[in-house]
Amino acid sequence: MAKDKNRAGASGKSKAKSRAPVTNPEDRIDYNDGTYLWFDSEEERTRFLTFFSKRVVAPPRIIPERYPELQGYDDLDAQLHQAGLWPFVSRARKEINPALIRAFYSNLRCEDDVLYSLVKSTPIELTVERFGRIAGLPFQGDDVSHYGGEDWVLNNEGLILNELGITELKRHASGRPTIHSAKPEGRLVLYIVTRILKPRKHGHTIMHGEDLKLMHAIMHSAPINWAKFVMINMTIAASTEHDHLLPYPFLATKIWTISNQTFLKRSDNTAAATAEPRRTAPAAGPAGPQARANLASIADSLNRLHLKVDGMGGCLERLDVAVQRQGYAMNSYFQGINYVPPPYHGTFLGQV
Repeated sequence: MAKDKNRAGASGKSKAKSRAPVTNPEDRIDYNDGTYLWFDSEEERTRFLTFFSKRVVAPPRIIPERYPELQGYDDLDAQLHQAGLWPFVSRARKEINPALIRAFYSNLRCEDDVLYSLVKSTPIELTVERFGRIAGLPFQGDDVSHYGGEDWVLNNEGLILNELGITELKRHASGRPTIHSAKPEGRLVLYIVTRILKPRKHGHTIMHGEDLKLMHAIMHSAPINWAKFVMINMTIAASTEHDHLLPYPFLATKIWTISNQTFLKRSDNTAAATAEPRRTAPAAGPAGPQARANLASIADSLNRLHLKVDGMGGCLERLDVAVQRQGYAMNSYFQGINYVPPPYHGTFLGQV
């Protein structure tokens, strides 16, 4: 973690603005779908090819719109809304780009609670607040690591298992409790934790200590800084010390889309502001200095609207809702999930 955090990597704040992208066909990486990546330095390219080009991107998972309501999980539905998690766990995007996601994590670093990355010469810089607004996550509250204290899980494991409705406790060989025999609503909470909030490669029926904390926090709508929690997990995934799963594909794609649009607009405005004005003969009805200043102000305001989850973000989320209503999320992400043991055969989560 230390060497990733302290590296003077390719994701510097001013680097992408001053260096032209490497677009030589011999230097860029092409993909079968017609897309390609380029890099601003050989160091950046080498890091990507060595550690991230083959990394597994987590399968995008969500809870379909109105699913808890339709299944009668009224308590969980209310808890997710009160905790501020519902927008994050329920909204999908029409598509993701694994190459961009890998490039995003390849250059990802976090310093002083600010996330930095660089994708195709587009600089990304996100504070916790800005990250939370884009992700649809609360950006104020307690850190999960401080929730309940050091021995809280040890002293409250039985209470949590009881709240999950576990009637016959089965433990894994490691000694950790499993979700077997829990009521479906309790299993859905673990699904949210292990597939959406902190995705992992395996062991989705096993409850680790942090899993129990997260589940308890969700079920009690605790005031958690979920934006910071996700940022920390992103940084851990970007480490080169382990072959971590690359999580949050929807979010990484959305971050890059918004940052790219904003960067292009800012670049255009900068070029227009620094270009030498053309000498032209007076024409009828030219725009006066005040009008030009007003237009520049409007353009600058538009470039910052994404900080407030503006019309563009709203448009994307309306698209997300439309996609879900078409059954996209259910058909694409909830087929073949080997998750739930008997006697609950036939639930949307699948079976053992």
